[in-house]
Amino acid sequence: MKASKSAVLAGLIGTVFAVSAPLPAAADTPQRGGTLRVLDYLAWICLAPSAGGTYANSVISNSILERLVYQDPKTAQLSPWLAESWKSNEDATRFTFVLRKNVTFSDGTALTASVIKSNLDQIALGNADQAIPRWTMVADYDRTEVDSPTQVTVYFKKPNVSFPQQLSMPQAGIIAESSLKLPYQEQCQGKNLVTTGPFVFASERPGKEITYKRRDQYNWAPPALKHQGPAYLDGFVHTIATEGSVRVGTLLAGQADAARGILPTDEPLVKRSSRHHLEAISSNVANVLTVNSSTPTLQDVQVRRALNLATDRAELKKALLSDSYALATSVLGRNNPGWADQSARLAYDPKAAAALLDEAGWKLGPDGYRYKNGVKLTIPTYISAHHITSQGGFELLSEQWKRVGIDLRLHKSDTATYSKVQRDGKLNAFFQTSQIRFDIDALRFTWDSTVGNQANKEIPELNDLVRKQNQTTDLKARKQIAAQVQNYVLENGLAIPLYEDALVYGVANYVKGIGHEAQGRPYFLTAWLAKK
Repeated sequence: MKASKSAVLAGLIGTVFAVSAPLPAAADTPQRGGTLRVLDYLAWICLAPSAGGTYANSVISNSILERLVYQDPKTAQLSPWLAESWKSNEDATRFTFVLRKNVTFSDGTALTASVIKSNLDQIALGNADQAIPRWTMVADYDRTEVDSPTQVTVYFKKPNVSFPQQLSMPQAGIIAESSLKLPYQEQCQGKNLVTTGPFVFASERPGKEITYKRRDQYNWAPPALKHQGPAYLDGFVHTIATEGSVRVGTLLAGQADAARGILPTDEPLVKRSSRHHLEAISSNVANVLTVNSSTPTLQDVQVRRALNLATDRAELKKALLSDSYALATSVLGRNNPGWADQSARLAYDPKAAAALLDEAGWKLGPDGYRYKNGVKLTIPTYISAHHITSQGGFELLSEQWKRVGIDLRLHKSDTATYSKVQRDGKLNAFFQTSQIRFDIDALRFTWDSTVGNQANKEIPELNDLVRKQNQTTDLKARKQIAAQVQNYVLENGLAIPLYEDALVYGVANYVKGIGHEAQGRPYFLTAWLAKK
């Protein structure tokens, strides 16, 4: 197989065994049958590929939507999936993909080059008539041409080095022509998504529970998984339980088989159970507060720099987190190929923070808070509902920053309110996010003003850097640029890295073989249930 420079065969995830004899055989031999009952804390909104950027949606759609390329969650290496091979030209402006043969959608139609072209056009360009948004991560897309029934070539106006990795993500999930023709709101509904995946829609209670059943004709898993044929499970049920106590209680009572979002305070309950265990799955990303520099009190870089110095991450971990989480050392996760150690910049130094605030003209008042020209140093923010540690984390930050005279004003919100206020600097100073890319190009996803735009303004120097790394084919040079980006972001106080994200599951001991993609989303193709 000839692949792009960054694509090599990846290794096996977890322990997965092929079935070749009647079951059961041995304790670690997969058994067929049974329905996996999974609890989650955030309700899904939309299962269309274009909505795959949020975990609430993609922890479900990851088991449904297949992609052209597979990424190993430990090594970041790329290998075949629906594409059996690919190659690029020297400057990464042209990529040719050869498709696997005999792949079909659940409606019986074939996976062809024409269908792939239609998918890539919709992913990269969107469709205004169908209200389908363009995936801004795919920059400088020109066109896709069908070379033969099993081959396409994708053209870009400028180099796009990370394009194969982009195709490994849920937003690049492949759907049938019948689904591609639907408007966005209809694509969002699981019943309307026709895919090549190992499970098909069975039933739904919107926002509460959704059920999928095995597709018996499935037989084209990524070779890296060493799995042949359909899933072992009869299906899976995904149920929403917003309260942490309900999730852990339901799990321990035997009314669920796995639960995502086990709170750090509830982890000991799972550990003490002889019938359950914890699985902390790395997302390979840092959990970061990006700074809205349009917030009036944060327009001064000295104030923004002071925030990192006033943040005691060790106290944050001791008070709120567990051993499932590591402290952040940069705006990228330490497993990211472009990670550069910035831990020295993130050392807790309240004296240095106070000195910066003094230099910026913010003087301590008798109430312990700082003032400048009669204005109190108040920073408003809304608490994200997407992270189970958000409320406790912000409450502790409020205490820490008060020690240097900063008034962090907290507001609770639901997901709808949060989306409305997120970019309003007068109301919300921070966006809690994780760069959901296991690639150097996560930096462009976050900081390019035409993509993530987490600084909430155009910064030409930063734009140039994050775009340059994705247009540079030499890996060593890309890493050097990535280090420059991380230096720039922290030097200018544009982000406050907190900890490395993990998806913490409580799992019954009879549940085996759940896999995870590079950002920790589960897939159930290889999962199976042992006899209780």
